[in-house]
Amino acid sequence: MQLTQMGDRVVIVGGGDGRTAIAAAKQVGRNGSVTIFEGGDRSYMQIENLLASRGLSSTCSVHHAVVGPLIDVYGGDYEEALLLSPADLPECDILELDCEGSEIEILRHLCIHPRVIIVEIHPFLLPEEPGWVLNRLVELGYRIVCRSGHNGIEIDHEDCEQLLSRSRTYGGIMLKNGATTPVIVAAVLDQER
Repeated sequence: MQLTQMGDRVVIVGGGDGRTAIAAAKQVGRNGSVTIFEGGDRSYMQIENLLASRGLSSTCSVHHAVVGPLIDVYGGDYEEALLLSPADLPECDILELDCEGSEIEILRHLCIHPRVIIVEIHPFLLPEEPGWVLNRLVELGYRIVCRSGHNGIEIDHEDCEQLLSRSRTYGGIMLKNGATTPVIVAAVLDQER
């Protein structure tokens, strides 16, 4: 399912190894933008170098920053990273949260209304029940349009609930259909609300 369009402004919280930034940059084209916030200094430098080597520095900007609480920052040291409030996230069309548990505080204090929110959910890192993220997205006026395991295998609502609840207890799990944790959900702003 393709939710990113040409010309979109994409914000990624938790840039990881930079793959999603590159994919987003290809989708948004020269008229779009991709802003990445990455807390780990090694990952930040890796993303910056990767974008430069691919000629994507004019479309993408990467910031050594943590958005929300410091829960599980990996990819290097975060001591020199900027600490940003979720209220400081810039306006965007697509918001991607791959932030190892910080998605709770980000969604709790979100001040922007992007067209699409994509969240990678790590239940064992969450202080809330695993279904909180999905319920919060609905409260914010979004409808869930896609659920998948980390490996991209699409799952239905029932399988999503199973992955979320079992992974809260057991960490990484795999369903019979091959879907693995963490769960990734995509939600689109419901225009009818």
